[in-house]
Amino acid sequence: MPFAKQHAFDLLFRRHRQELLAFAGQHSNHEVAEDLVQEAYLRFIQHAENGGIENPRAYLYRITHNLSTDYFRHGQIRARHAGDEDEIDLVADPQPGPEASTDAQLRLRSCLGALNDLPEIYRHVFLLHRFDGLTYAEIGKALGIPARTVERYAAKALARCFEEARDELSQ
Repeated sequence: MPFAKQHAFDLLFRRHRQELLAFAGQHSNHEVAEDLVQEAYLRFIQHAENGGIENPRAYLYRITHNLSTDYFRHGQIRARHAGDEDEIDLVADPQPGPEASTDAQLRLRSCLGALNDLPEIYRHVFLLHRFDGLTYAEIGKALGIPARTVERYAAKALARCFEEARDELSQ
């Protein structure tokens, strides 16, 4: 950029800076107004290099007004959606955290250890019901025993798992 043109832009900037700051500051704080006026001058320089501007002051006001309006609109949008971040934090993560996973694994090991102390049929019924998802009637039919007996075996196995977990918690 030629020195004469640069000098003219600097003079224009110094001459109108304060009034443009006051104008931009009507809808924003001083720091934002500074940024808006600076951006207005940058845009002014870009457009002025491409062609003549008849009224530089009016053109600077128009650019500053447009930038202020955009900033104000974006501020309204930000304010409207600011609470969305808080709502996102309230959404539960379907995946358990590392502590919950570790705790569940320890309880499973404890339960499986407790099942080893039981007769094999109790262990088998419990695993078919809890891990394979079979009903008491299905297990009874598969093993050739009444569903009520299957239910009793599963209950005793579950009670043993709870006893083991309670014992570990008390330690």
